[in-house]
Amino acid sequence: MSEEGLNVSKNTSSMSELDEQLAQWQSAYKEATPSVDTDSLIKDTKSARFKLKLKGAFDLALGLAVSVWCLTLVLFEPLTAYQFFLFSVLTPIPVAFGIWGYWVRQKQWRAQTLDVQSMLSFKQIQLQQQLHYWKVSLYGCVALWCGLLALAIFNVLMFDTYTLWGAQLLINSVVVFVVYRRYKKLAADLPAALARIDNMK
Repeated sequence: MSEEGLNVSKNTSSMSELDEQLAQWQSAYKEATPSVDTDSLIKDTKSARFKLKLKGAFDLALGLAVSVWCLTLVLFEPLTAYQFFLFSVLTPIPVAFGIWGYWVRQKQWRAQTLDVQSMLSFKQIQLQQQLHYWKVSLYGCVALWCGLLALAIFNVLMFDTYTLWGAQLLINSVVVFVVYRRYKKLAADLPAALARIDNMK
């Protein structure tokens, strides 16, 4: 065999080895990289956006309803001076929280999701913002509960209204506990959820 033929044979052999090694690398990469079900991811993203819109609208409507109720008490009910002051202070808080919740969710559903990477990033941001939302909600609920406790103590000492204020404290304690449990669960689940999304990128 001529020298030229030997060179061609060596080149062909080395190309074949390179192709085989490349195929092995591709196979190893596919095995190590979780496959992303694009259709399912698109469906989940659309569903998440729709839920965010509903939750944002619900936050806003609920906050507005509570503020309107407080305002109605201030304007039309015979209140003592401290009750008038209390409801005047409370009136803007629920609607302000509703607007904040709507704004947070609006930022999320308007995020661009044009490809798989951006959809995965959308999911990560959604999980992080969800935790932040419940953290702020927990702080707000605890602050309101503390204010209610101070009012309950005042009313019990001044007017002996044990039943009414005890019931209100109990109901609000349940709300605080539910919000706390939700926040702790999300906080515990977040690292694993973010790690799963990172593995898909």
